[in-house]
Amino acid sequence: MEAPTSTSEPPGLFNEVVFYTVESDKLSKEEAEKTRKALLENGAREAERITDPDKRIPFDPAEVTHVIAGDVDFPGQLEVEEAMKPIVTPQWVQTSIAKKRIAHVRPYTPDPRLFFSGVNATVVELPVGDKEAICGGILAMGGQYSSSLSKFTTHIVALNMDNEKCKHVMVKKLPIKIVLPHWFDDCLKLNRRIDEQPYLLPNPEIERIDSAQPLPLPRGPDLTYTHANSAAASKAPPSPRPNFKVFMGKRVLLGKDLDINPRLRGVISDIIQQARGEITEDVLDAHVYVGQWREGLDYVTASRRGLDVGSLTWLYWMFAHGKWTNPLKRLLHYPLVKGGIPGMEKAIITVSNYGGDARLYLENLIEAAGAKFTKSMKADNTHLITARAHSEKCAAAKEWNIHMVNHLWLEESYAKWKVLSVTDPKYTHFPTRTNLMEVVGQTQICPRTIQQFYDDEDVDMTSDGEPGHEMVIRTATSVGDGSKEHVTFPEKGRKKAARPDARPLELATPSSRNKSAFDETPSSVTTNGSRRAKEQATARLHDLAPDIALYEKEKKRKGGCLTHKRPMSAGSDHTGDEDEVVSVEGTKNKKPKKKVKPTVKLLVTGYDGWKVPAREDADKRRLLDMGIQCVPEPNLCTHLAAPKIVRTRNFVCAIAYAPIVVSIAWVEACLNEDRIVDTQKYLLADPDGESRFNMSLPQSLSRAAQNKGKLLETHVIYCAPGVAGGFETCNDITRANGGICVNFKSGKRGANTPDEIEGGKLVLLSSEAAGDQKLWKPFVTMAKQLGAEPLIYKTDWLLDSAMKQVLRWDDKYLIPQKK
Repeated sequence: MEAPTSTSEPPGLFNEVVFYTVESDKLSKEEAEKTRKALLENGAREAERITDPDKRIPFDPAEVTHVIAGDVDFPGQLEVEEAMKPIVTPQWVQTSIAKKRIAHVRPYTPDPRLFFSGVNATVVELPVGDKEAICGGILAMGGQYSSSLSKFTTHIVALNMDNEKCKHVMVKKLPIKIVLPHWFDDCLKLNRRIDEQPYLLPNPEIERIDSAQPLPLPRGPDLTYTHANSAAASKAPPSPRPNFKVFMGKRVLLGKDLDINPRLRGVISDIIQQARGEITEDVLDAHVYVGQWREGLDYVTASRRGLDVGSLTWLYWMFAHGKWTNPLKRLLHYPLVKGGIPGMEKAIITVSNYGGDARLYLENLIEAAGAKFTKSMKADNTHLITARAHSEKCAAAKEWNIHMVNHLWLEESYAKWKVLSVTDPKYTHFPTRTNLMEVVGQTQICPRTIQQFYDDEDVDMTSDGEPGHEMVIRTATSVGDGSKEHVTFPEKGRKKAARPDARPLELATPSSRNKSAFDETPSSVTTNGSRRAKEQATARLHDLAPDIALYEKEKKRKGGCLTHKRPMSAGSDHTGDEDEVVSVEGTKNKKPKKKVKPTVKLLVTGYDGWKVPAREDADKRRLLDMGIQCVPEPNLCTHLAAPKIVRTRNFVCAIAYAPIVVSIAWVEACLNEDRIVDTQKYLLADPDGESRFNMSLPQSLSRAAQNKGKLLETHVIYCAPGVAGGFETCNDITRANGGICVNFKSGKRGANTPDEIEGGKLVLLSSEAAGDQKLWKPFVTMAKQLGAEPLIYKTDWLLDSAMKQVLRWDDKYLIPQKK
């Protein structure tokens, strides 16, 4: 194929950019429109807005290359990070246009973890070692460094004003801050950006005023509705702003454990409905769950389904501010834990040098963590949390040998759900003329930490809103060691404390969402661990769903389901005696039969025998009882069962994982004999299918074992909109084989396409539709620019490659017009 000759104008600066703009209080509608116009005028394309209410976010993260936002607190931020797409401020657009080249995205991120983002510094007359340390810290935390002054410079780092750069700034009255190096040092020690004012030359406060001198309380961040005092159960919610549409198209479940009266529940429901939302009583129908505690059936189900889970305080915050916020962004916007952090119950804590909402916030956080708060300080106090190292309480703490720390110790202990060491220098550092109240409330919940409350095998599944009453819940947890049935029998009225041995779910490759916001510097590359965690959670929820439905049915029956035998699902081979529970009065019944640990993870595809849901559910329960767990995704299976060789998504994807492939007769034999039978004589044999697809199944599985899911590891596969099977299917098959799949809707190069194409071939999967044909020329041009041979193939090339587990570059796959 020859590269087309082009007489058109050269492409614009942003010709490969597909953007989406997020308006907020930090990015006004006017500024967003100005940025949008600048991007479009320079060749960018705006992503299509999605209006489907069942979609969490109004755009497709896979389609965009950049998200323009004033902060990272918007729906879909985690999905954007998972898709490895940058979030940048409008300044990135302005700088790129001014420089006439695409600027690097890292210095223009609104991510608070990169707290030097927006800082462009130059260092003068410092020792080489100090200069390198400062520059390294600036770059690591999202800033930029240059050796000379420019119109982009924001800070000069100097020890005095006796240098040409500082004099030039003063004479020209440039808007550049001249700071002592101590400012960078203090920011890096705290992992927070503090105010530069005490460090500004020519007359820095830290050099002219003694550290012990009084310091007025700073204004601090807005902490209204970030703690329980501002959302007490007896208080009416704040009146929402006009045009409040946060819940448009969303169904909200108000948890039964919320300590609010019926009148207040009605008021909250009315506000949600006024905000275009709906109220639901079914967690399986909800988009949002609001609860008080990290326990109970509704909380666990909502968390496993990936709903937005928050507290009443979180709900009130959105009412008051008129916008959406991530419930993990603020510590007390997420449900609490009864009993607090294990080990924190021994702490007796008081507070100094904090005022207003900051003090109330810390008081509530101390109690939520399980410690005891005291207004005054006594000798039996164990900890003093202070914003400065000077006060009467600070002097007493030193005299009485009481631990003196800043609020970061408490916040990060709560975020990571363990008592952290008070000897960490971060927690005992107090800048001389800074009150740390200015950075209170910036720590976020660590997503990986909270998984222990809904992903652990022994997670508490108490029925919501009925303390002291227990029900039997069968939970299939397919992480590592398979399924385990958990039944709890508490003492009547006993409070459940946090488990001392609770641990977060171990994932091989945790994604960026599995890190505390200030735990460590965010990586520029996001792994796919969160995707795998979602798949595992989906598998667990699939097995849990029948029990949820059965419980809801039993709840409506007169007398409830707490003191009677629980009926079994249709087709189950269990007897009634095996699922009896302990009644609330303490009557003992027979214990449940111990479950067999699953050793087989089975994926079934192309089977017509399970068209009746009741039969499918009953068969899967029986298989689980004998140690065979049915899984929904190919990457989870050890065995694949099919009636013949088929080119379904599940079959083609599963081949990449080299499972044991058996016929459906093996599944039926296991059910008939009520045990796991040997697979050897049931291995799938389909000569007609092998002839039809020109393949050998044993050879394909052998190659797959050698490929280890890396058949397409170095390849980027482009998909036109009309491709047979659709983009999602092609994407799943490509990813299963280690490749990257790009939706080629815009005719522009994908952001994740490498600059050099290994193997020298670039593939576009296409149909012969007119819409797809319009993309052929741009694809050929792009391939030539990358120095690769453009190949426009039918989908059969991808399917045959995945089925045979070998790449064949054959003209028979070319679209007829391109042969």
